[in-house]
Amino acid sequence: MIYYDLQGKIQMRWAIQVVIMILLASFALAGGKISVADLLQNPERYDGKTVIVEGKIISYQERFSRRGNPYTTFRLEDNGFSVAVFAWGHLGLKDGLRVRVSGVFQRVKRVGRYTFYNEISADKIQLLK
Repeated sequence: MIYYDLQGKIQMRWAIQVVIMILLASFALAGGKISVADLLQNPERYDGKTVIVEGKIISYQERFSRRGNPYTTFRLEDNGFSVAVFAWGHLGLKDGLRVRVSGVFQRVKRVGRYTFYNEISADKIQLLK
């Protein structure tokens, strides 16, 4: 004769659901929006991690690398703090626009003979209203 422990199965499902909810919540917090001030005041906390920040574009420039690849740089300013942003391609944006930037933050980034400090390598830039 086979007996089914329904109470045990229900408890196991409940435990699995709780663990999944905790993991999802922790991922949401880890990838949540931070301020530019927090990023610059605690750079070691975010070094090498994906961050999401919002602010106003200043010092917008579209250029070409030595190999002819288009790229864009600008500073993202919020409440008196600003961080450098790098993105491949020409984005067609301009100074004064508000954007949300998602990308990997690096305290120190070396490219050939150049060294950049406190820069986000953007993988997504969203125009805000």
